Amino acid sequence: ERRFEETFGLARKGFPPAQRRFAQAALSDLLGGVGYFHGRSLVRSPLQEQPVPGPEAALFTAVPSRSFFPRGFLWDEGFHQLLLARWDPALSREVIAHWLDLMNAEGWIPREQILGEEARAK
Repeated sequence: ERRFEETFGLARKGFPPAQRRFAQAALSDLLGGVGYFHGRSLVRSPLQEQPVPGPEAALFTAVPSRSFFPRGFLWDEGFHQLLLARWDPALSREVIAHWLDLMNAEGWIPREQILGEEARAK
């Protein structure tokens, strides 16, 4: 609670206790959604009729729901990092570095990372 207040200053900004508890729960939920995923995505190729496995990749990311969406979404990640970067800048840089590592030779980062069997099952 002390670190939360030092980081976000909600009490000194006049937010009532119920709203501060809600904000703490939201941060906790975000932190609980950070995970490490590893595997191969299925990639469409103009040379193949069916999607083919891409290269092995790793992704450390915050996900919207670990049980329902066990995969990274680049768009969502930007919003996750607005909060995470305030709470733990080093952790945020690590997550962003993982996304940048997924950039292909043309500079493209796929917007969704479905790495491995667990992610594909959902």
